[in-house]
Amino acid sequence: MKRELFFFAGIGLLFFVLSCGDTQTLETQAIIKKPVSSKLFGESNTTLPVFSSSAANYIDQWPVFEDVTTEVLAINGASLKTVQQRSALLVSRMDSLTKKIPDTLRTQAISSRLIVTTTRAAIIKQEANKGRVDTLAIQVAILEMNTATANLIIQINEKFEKDTEDNKVKNNEQKEMDLRKKRLDSIYKASVNKSK
Repeated sequence: MKRELFFFAGIGLLFFVLSCGDTQTLETQAIIKKPVSSKLFGESNTTLPVFSSSAANYIDQWPVFEDVTTEVLAINGASLKTVQQRSALLVSRMDSLTKKIPDTLRTQAISSRLIVTTTRAAIIKQEANKGRVDTLAIQVAILEMNTATANLIIQINEKFEKDTEDNKVKNNEQKEMDLRKKRLDSIYKASVNKSK
């Protein structure tokens, strides 16, 4: 009987000690969260690369892309609460973006950049919505998102540059073929006239 009494008293004392320790942790967390709400994340003067004129024509057919760039720029220089809200919107926009890629932009390189950018958006959302906020991780995630978005835009521009160069080469080859054909036709006509 004494054993049972000591056993239950020991368990009661253990619960009491553990419950006292939890209130101290909650008070510490509340103190930590106060300064975070006033901190701004990312870089407020962030800019993204500009689309080339040929790329801009196709991006206009992909209206979700403008929404994504708006969200990426809005997260920069924002408070924690804004980052939490905007990151959810950014992840949603990235999902829409990957589902609605125009056929012209459906290349392996651009798809890979989209995957990286989508992953970066998900990391921002995950870091911003953790129970215990790591401000450095959020800052790094936003900077990496900026880089991923810039790389996506650069990849789109490079795709259109390459297409323009390929078209020039193809046109030059076609002109050469036409010129050769004219020469051969004139040589053939000259030989026919000589044989008459």
